[in-house]
Amino acid sequence: MRVAILHNPRPRDAVGDDDTYEEYDAPETIAAIAAALSAIGIEPCPVVADAGFPARLRDAQVDLVLNLAEGSGGRCREAVPAAILEFLGLPYTGSDALTLAVTLDKAVARRLVSPEVPVARAVLVEDPGDDGALATLASPVVVKPNDEGSSKGIRLDALCHDLEAVRTGCRRLFERTGRPVLVEQFLPGAEVTVAVRGSGRGAAVIGAMEIAPAAGRSEPFLYALEVKRDFRRRVRYHVPPRLPAATLEAIGRHALVAHRLLGCRDIARLDFRLDAAGVPHFLECNPLPGLNPSSSDLVILWRALHPGPTDAYPSLVQGLVREAARRLALRLPSEADA
Repeated sequence: MRVAILHNPRPRDAVGDDDTYEEYDAPETIAAIAAALSAIGIEPCPVVADAGFPARLRDAQVDLVLNLAEGSGGRCREAVPAAILEFLGLPYTGSDALTLAVTLDKAVARRLVSPEVPVARAVLVEDPGDDGALATLASPVVVKPNDEGSSKGIRLDALCHDLEAVRTGCRRLFERTGRPVLVEQFLPGAEVTVAVRGSGRGAAVIGAMEIAPAAGRSEPFLYALEVKRDFRRRVRYHVPPRLPAATLEAIGRHALVAHRLLGCRDIARLDFRLDAAGVPHFLECNPLPGLNPSSSDLVILWRALHPGPTDAYPSLVQGLVREAARRLALRLPSEADA
């Protein structure tokens, strides 16, 4: 069985302040995924998701595509590779093009899950002069790109405490991207990310992880890009989250509802934040969660759930492929031999 690993490689010189390629995959990620597939008798075939990938996939004669492609461009960039795979009639892991489009657009995702799932108050600023509604939000707020992931465009100064700082943050993002900006009420409670596996009403929560500052909560904590890049020093991950059982149950329930409403398949990671009263609110959904073997939140969560002398990373990748194979009625090599 041949499985293509469709991905966008991160340029080796993509360092420093530039976050353009933050979501793209490093060589060690593709190597780790390939090793995990080889371990269960699958022949991995890395394919770069550029303009020539349809021809390369045809020539490779693969049975399944492990889709990690982030694409390039605007709010539909993640959906384009999946749409091409569907056009080519190639089965692939993960969510379809519609889900990949609506989840990257945070404002659309919020509208789809609400009111079934609570969301923080927010204002979508669609052009630099369209900021009259900002005064309806109480400070502090977070200024973020409406259609990006991996904390792209979200630096520590995205947490704003007055209207002028909000306007400055919006102008900076407009100048950089030319696309709408989401200004969202900052919620002071714990931040929790939830991993969900499966599709539709058959999906189940894998686990939840609290993302907390290493230095405690003396100041508001924002999981900004600088923090993520320095996670070993600045972040502490708690599995399970240090929250009451009723709160954890509510977060898990909300995650499953949002996963279903957004149409996620196979695996997704959903982020929540608690308000001052301890009520969890949906922030966003990532149906293409990162699989970096050392730094991705999903991987950190998975390893915490499966401690032991043997690295749990291969089982995460293999589980993703098995989930897709069940959905697509494909037989993996290990199952064919059983």
